[in-house]
Parts: sequence; C-alpha cells; structure tokens
Amino acid sequence: MRLNSTLLGMTLALGIIGATFAQTTPTTPPAAPAAQAPALSCAVTALNVSTVTLADLQKNPGINAKLAATIVKAQPFKDEKDLIKRVKGIGNKNIIKFRPCFLYK
Repeated sequence: MRLNSTLLGMTLALGIIGATFAQTTPTTPPAAPAAQAPALSCAVTALNVSTVTLADLQKNPGINAKLAATIVKAQPFKDEKDLIKRVKGIGNKNIIKFRPCFLYK
C-alpha cells in the first residue's frame, strides 16, 4: 500500500510540474513565409527593355548605373526569360519588382 501511495504522490507531483511548465514555456511563432520583392512603381511609363536608353533605365528605382549599362549592352531581348538569362544582376527573384516597368516588344 505504501508503494502505491508513493507512486500516486510522484504522479501527482509530475502532473503539477508538467502543467506549470506547459503554461510558462513560450511557444515559438511559426516562421514567416519568404517574402517576395515588392513591385516597384515605375518612375516613367513602362519601358521597352529592348530599346530603352541608359538615362530612362536609371530613372527607375532599383536600377543603378551599372545594372542599366548591363541591360543596354545586352539589348535586344526576346522576353523576360531572355533578360534574366543574359543580364547578371537580374534573377528570378528581383525580376518581380521590375516586371511592371518592363515591356518586351
């Protein structure tokens, strides 16, 4: 009988400790999904990337002088995939922000 009461006492103690621990242990929030680059608003109207000038490209946010020069040097482009393939600095992730600003004619 003494063994049973000892086991009962230990079980109750562990239950209380476990309940207290569960209440005070912070939970880790779920990881946020990977954010996509937000689309930019174009400084000028949408540009034909196959014929655009260096000056017009640089007016758009996110396009610095080096990237603009690389785009102009690689012109013309058949489509978005061709631009991504041939221009270092534009990839599948950051093309999202340039999409509203670029046309392929």
